[in-house]
Amino acid sequence: MEKLLTQIKRHRRLLGGAVLLAVAFFIFACVWLTHVRGNGEKSRSWMINDQFSEFALIDDTVTQDFVCDRDLLYIGFAFKVQKAGDEGPAGVLELTLTDLDTGEVLATSEGDMSNILDTTEAYYTTLGLSRPVELTEAGEHHYRVSLTAHYIGEGRLLIGYTPTPNGAGLGLTVNGQPTEGMLAILGVYAQIGGFVTKFYWVIALLVLILIGAGWWLFTGQKCPLHRMVFCFVLALGILFSMVLPPYSAPDEQFHINQSFTLASTIYNPYLPVAQSQIHSSLRRPSDVDVIVQDGETTVFTWQHIAKNLLTTNSDPFTHTQDYDEYQVDSSYTMYWISALGVLAGFLLRLGFIPTLFLGRLTNLVFFAFLSAWAVKRTPVAKAVFAAVALLPMTLHLAASYSRDSNLLALCLLFAALVLDLAFGPREKLGWKQLILPALAGLLIVPSKIVYFPLALLVFLIPAARLGHYSKAVKGGFLALCLVCFFFNAGGQVILNDFMSGNTQVAAGAASTSVSSEVTVTAESTAEPAQSTPESTSSAVQTSEEPAAQPSEEAPVQDDSVCYTLPYILSHPLDTLELAIRSVVENGDHYVKTLIGGTLSYFDPGVQIAWTWVAALMILLALAWLQPGFELPVWAKALCLLIGLACCGLAVLGCISWTPTYYTTIYGLQGRYFLPVLCLLLLARPKLLLLQTDCTRGLIYAVTLVDLLVLLNAFLSILAR
Repeated sequence: MEKLLTQIKRHRRLLGGAVLLAVAFFIFACVWLTHVRGNGEKSRSWMINDQFSEFALIDDTVTQDFVCDRDLLYIGFAFKVQKAGDEGPAGVLELTLTDLDTGEVLATSEGDMSNILDTTEAYYTTLGLSRPVELTEAGEHHYRVSLTAHYIGEGRLLIGYTPTPNGAGLGLTVNGQPTEGMLAILGVYAQIGGFVTKFYWVIALLVLILIGAGWWLFTGQKCPLHRMVFCFVLALGILFSMVLPPYSAPDEQFHINQSFTLASTIYNPYLPVAQSQIHSSLRRPSDVDVIVQDGETTVFTWQHIAKNLLTTNSDPFTHTQDYDEYQVDSSYTMYWISALGVLAGFLLRLGFIPTLFLGRLTNLVFFAFLSAWAVKRTPVAKAVFAAVALLPMTLHLAASYSRDSNLLALCLLFAALVLDLAFGPREKLGWKQLILPALAGLLIVPSKIVYFPLALLVFLIPAARLGHYSKAVKGGFLALCLVCFFFNAGGQVILNDFMSGNTQVAAGAASTSVSSEVTVTAESTAEPAQSTPESTSSAVQTSEEPAAQPSEEAPVQDDSVCYTLPYILSHPLDTLELAIRSVVENGDHYVKTLIGGTLSYFDPGVQIAWTWVAALMILLALAWLQPGFELPVWAKALCLLIGLACCGLAVLGCISWTPTYYTTIYGLQGRYFLPVLCLLLLARPKLLLLQTDCTRGLIYAVTLVDLLVLLNAFLSILAR
């Protein structure tokens, strides 16, 4: 027994990892058995004709000629039951599908009429085909479907049709009599089959590898914290990108347009680099995919991406096309990283889908590198910086085309570098140490003006460390930030509109403007304080706003009258009421969109269980209370004030786009506070600090909860 205990103690690291992997595998197996295994029957359908106001009795045979431009796996019809006493229709319903042009029988089917539901309203019943009818070439094909009833008993079957045929109908015959109209027909053109199980176990295998590798890094004590963060961010980001593919992140369609446009201006030698109109986008001619660009991720999105992940592009080299699709704004500062990935896809002649993922990957690698660097450089709160970098919302944005990916990375790095300059080991600072933080700050300020107060972090640096030129260095940096801001056209427009009360298009408006000076933004509802409008059009509504609705008492109001500065000053109580009501009604939404309890782009998004949100909040609180070097009280206060100022400006920006008749702030989301969350958490009481440093364990725990969030997101999409 003693020898056994000795062996267990000697190999406890290996045994602990094996037990953890066994538990994880058991969880995945149970989830597969209860939630995944039965989803192979999921299918995609469309209405060839969804109109039926009349019902025809099927005495013998009903035939319908129609056109179709998709594959056919099943065909559905709107049936009703006509009883004879208590007896419903019984017997066999025979279906024959024929090519109308060649007369070839393409497929047949037989169904038991007793399986058709006896209900007061008609419902679609699908009939399988003996073999799938798959198109060999694009375009419309002409078909004839015949339904022949072989009754047993007196019950009869009715089929729904509309007396006015639509464009797909070519002719209807009921029991040998030509009839004006068209049957209500539903076509099933895709079935997921065993793909869901395969994709699930691919994700599960990658998760198990990450759990095992993470355990080895955590227990080994040899891998530095910042390298752990880099590995975890990169691995988790890839997994999040697989489950939530391109076009699923908040407003990602506009960010993709911006990145592809920037890449196209480099790729096409006849275009001026980084110059384009906000109301149009540039891509290669074949960079179009309806399924992926839909943005509503389903199991069929995963299947389609898997089939096309290794496609190539055959467009003429350097050839691009103009699309009538909005970009975010006229500034390309935060899109160079993803655009370089897209450009690499262009040069490698990759198809649209692999190019999309390559652009995402470059953003993710950039974020992982800068966030890990921030963890390495910060002299305080390393656990906080690492935990914030690993929050699900952070990872979701980092592994997307959103400019928040680069912006978050730069904000984390800038704060860490300034803290290192202020409280790190160097007593004297040279100009070389100032270049990188200055560059990061100058990139942040013009990109999103709500984070302008971050520049004030330079006042943390003691004058003694900068020498005789301390005031000149700090003042010069702030002056450069102001110059960058005012040279950004969007900043001037937004500031002028807010100060003058000239908010031309409200965040919730969907109206079309006719003035050439109207302010328009492709991200008006999601990032109202940063967009740079440049053209005449209508506002594009893209937010995940949950409850900013017009009041019931005034259903028709002017969307252009918003909470601008003149209105706020003249109606302070109304503004305060708006803010309070927003917190009360949408407080849970703000928390979930900060941590990652609501992911994806469209309403209602991918909802994550509060259990995982609460677990992440507890881990974030523990990271906040980790022991280590403490900032002076004045430094904590300054960091807190700067963080609150940025949050206040973000809220004010959303308020300025809120029509005055709305009851809550339009478009406000917790993710706007992520770039300054670390600063807010630098203020902590010494009395509550933990005695033992468990940062590495916390980071591994956050990673494990992230994997549960990922599984939750997978099941949420699977349930659609």
